[in-house]
Amino acid sequence: MMMANLLFSLLIGVIFVLAGIIMKVKPPAKINPLYGYRTFRSMKNEKLWNEANTYSAGLMMKYGAAMAVIGGVLSLLIKNELAGVFTTMGVMLLFIILLFVKVEKWLKEIDR
Repeated sequence: MMMANLLFSLLIGVIFVLAGIIMKVKPPAKINPLYGYRTFRSMKNEKLWNEANTYSAGLMMKYGAAMAVIGGVLSLLIKNELAGVFTTMGVMLLFIILLFVKVEKWLKEIDR
């Protein structure tokens, strides 16, 4: 079952990297409620929308790679299956929170 946790960790990281690549290659053209980095601040105007999507795409690729590596190493070190799953989910949640914090901080700096 340790292999399942390893694959789960790698899959989450790969999904984040792919999402970042897709947003980098085909960013959302206009503010919309379906696709892109959507928060109140990012949807305030076109400038913030474009900045948020460009910046978050780069972070998603970096954080996805980090998630895959950290989650993979932790899943190999943690022998208990349930603990491994929760650890992987915790790492994922940490990176998602970090992504939002960094992008919102960036948007706040450029929206002066």
